[in-house]
Amino acid sequence: MQVTPYSGAPGAQVAVRIRGAASLSNNAQPLYVVDGMPVFQHTFRPNGVSLLGGVVPAEVQELDSNPLLSIPNEDIERVEILKGAYETALYGSQGINGVVRITTRRGQTGKPRLSYAGYGGAQQARYRYDLLDAQQYAALRNEVTQRAGQPPQYSAAQLAAFGRGTDWQEKLLRTAAVQEHHLGLSGGTPTTRYYAAADYLNQQGVVLNSRLRRYAARAAITQQLGQRLHVEAAGSLSQTEQRVPAYYTLRNALFALPTQSETDNPNPGYYVNPVAQARQSYQTPEQRRLLTQVGVRYEVAAGLAVEVRGNLERATLRSRSYQPAFSSLPAGENGNLTFTYRQWVVNPALRYARSFGGERHAVTASLETMRQDRQNTAKQISYPPGSTPGSLAASGSTAQARLNFYQLTAGYTFDERYQVRGTLRRDGSSTFAAHDRWSWLPGAQVLWHAAKEKFWASAPSKLDVWVGWGRTSGGGNHGRNFFQIPVPGPGGQTQLLPVFLPELTQQADAGIEASLLNGHLTVTAQAYARRTTSTTYLPGFPLTPGAAENDYVRNTGLELTLHSTWRAGPLQGSSWLAAAANRNRFEAGRTASSYFFPYQRTLDEQPLGTFYGYRTQGLDAAGNLRYQDVNGNGYTDFQDREPLGGGLPRQLLSLGQQLSYQRLSLQAQLDGMFGYQVNNTNLYDLDSPTSFTNASTRVLSRWTPASPNTEVPAAGSNLPLGPVSTYTLQSGSHVRLSALTASYKVWEHDLRAVTLWVGGQNLLVLSKYRGYDPNVSSAGSDNQQPGLDAGAYPVARTILLGVRATL
Repeated sequence: MQVTPYSGAPGAQVAVRIRGAASLSNNAQPLYVVDGMPVFQHTFRPNGVSLLGGVVPAEVQELDSNPLLSIPNEDIERVEILKGAYETALYGSQGINGVVRITTRRGQTGKPRLSYAGYGGAQQARYRYDLLDAQQYAALRNEVTQRAGQPPQYSAAQLAAFGRGTDWQEKLLRTAAVQEHHLGLSGGTPTTRYYAAADYLNQQGVVLNSRLRRYAARAAITQQLGQRLHVEAAGSLSQTEQRVPAYYTLRNALFALPTQSETDNPNPGYYVNPVAQARQSYQTPEQRRLLTQVGVRYEVAAGLAVEVRGNLERATLRSRSYQPAFSSLPAGENGNLTFTYRQWVVNPALRYARSFGGERHAVTASLETMRQDRQNTAKQISYPPGSTPGSLAASGSTAQARLNFYQLTAGYTFDERYQVRGTLRRDGSSTFAAHDRWSWLPGAQVLWHAAKEKFWASAPSKLDVWVGWGRTSGGGNHGRNFFQIPVPGPGGQTQLLPVFLPELTQQADAGIEASLLNGHLTVTAQAYARRTTSTTYLPGFPLTPGAAENDYVRNTGLELTLHSTWRAGPLQGSSWLAAAANRNRFEAGRTASSYFFPYQRTLDEQPLGTFYGYRTQGLDAAGNLRYQDVNGNGYTDFQDREPLGGGLPRQLLSLGQQLSYQRLSLQAQLDGMFGYQVNNTNLYDLDSPTSFTNASTRVLSRWTPASPNTEVPAAGSNLPLGPVSTYTLQSGSHVRLSALTASYKVWEHDLRAVTLWVGGQNLLVLSKYRGYDPNVSSAGSDNQQPGLDAGAYPVARTILLGVRATL
């Protein structure tokens, strides 16, 4: 599983890719299931986002905070990643991108227990761009003007007086405080259990005028009524409050000239320096999310039960936007929006589980249905600061959708050795026309518990071998599974029209898991092959056969996991290693379909997210970049562009170690991503010695007649052929010390304890990448535009000191 944040901003979304990229969707997120109910399936997007050139960053298009913020970590009992062919087929038309299943805490039998978990710490930008200081920039500017046949802009005296000048990164980046406090109460009797908790998170951003506050409360109760009836209910309410500076504020700081100060105003009325922009141009999103769940289970007879579960999810987003003074407009509030989303889920089921013949035959079966009703509304108003709201523009919309499914699941196990499981789902979505509405999505798995065979002379404690197959689709992901196409809009601007992508995926996998050395070592190996058929769909129009239905996305991969536990005297340890390799390819239909983006192409027999540009061939005699003439016509043109590598990693690695010695414990985790490229859109300008903006220190080694042996063009040269070439692309391969924590149990009595801990996150990244972080996705969870870094907000290094107590 690859987890990539959109940026380092507090509350930013993350792109989660499970077994590679299966979908062409602009928002290909997995299905989140909380306590058995699907949630977080809608994304709040403002109307009228325009494609004005380049990539439209996901954080401009999507105003959501990360929905996982609505569930504090301390309220989570366990998290399961479902990626197998059979496991994802159980979720039918919502399982195309895998499933993240979250189980929240419930009360435990016993006396009431009061728990507290809290921490405080500091965050800093882990890396800063190496930029020219004022004297270096002035020297570059003089060289540019001299090569253009003009007198130097700065005199020798001015050069000597400049010094380092203004460090705009220093002005905008800061050390930021973070704290979180969680208070919980749980307990119960054999028939009644309860849990209640409250949480507060306060995080300053490392960029000036950014922050996040989160308030959350959760309660759950389970009740056994007699021998047959079991009732449970849970509810949570969270609110996040953010302050988000204009997306390109920090980018503008990178380009700002170090020869200017905060008080300079080179273009009165039309110039806003980055510090003023950070303070005056921002949004204030406030998001509230309610989750309530009720479940009833009645034992009709031995092994036969009836269940009815229901869920209500309601999310509201309100945001106000502010702008700095510009031209004749004053600074102040210039717009507001309100989004709401509501989903009702009802899930009745009949379940059966019995064993026969002295436990030799075990049978399970279930018959269930689910209905999901969704409604979302949007209202936006924009106005000049100081005017009446709504005086400039107002828009609104309402949309509804429904998903129904019927599912039969069955399993049979013989003699605890041979197991067969199968599922058959029929899903129907209101998004489609009546004759296209329903689809069959089956799945099956065969499992052999080989260690229980009698022919093993010395069997391992566990040896399981399995083969699975399953079908999933994106037909039920109404709020996420779409692809945006540009169409003409008002005022000559290009609007992005969402086109729905139902997409059908077939996956087959096989695996083996062995527990060796008396259970001290567990080895799991898996292989999979997945094919997604791409079909676009405009709501209100039927699906029609065509070339698009013959476009495929193929993924094949291998996964290996090792986990060991050991002991050496009083020292105990647990070690784990997970490695994965994935090969991703797009196969075009009979009309050779391709998808075009500002920096990337989706081309036949190429991976998704392939960067498309020029191969550089060094410098010519005048210090200008030369490009490979692919078509051999004697000069470089657009026909000389070619695939230059992809933005999706081909290999993932995770290594962890946990050590315990008496009351002291230590835990560390390393993560690595390899075999992918990153296009940093800032470095396209910063690595060009044009002097139009500030530049990176790379241009200090620029070509001169006295120093021709370099790859950096001469002063005044730019990169005329486009933003993608081997000059601008960088390898994203890296190894990261993701977490390091040391804890000490200062007091313990029965089930009560107090533990102090100190730790860090994102402490170290070993990489040659020259941006804030090589694992970032400015295009969000769009599988066709991975590996883009707009450098808008750095991922921070965090140092924490915390305490955990149970009384």
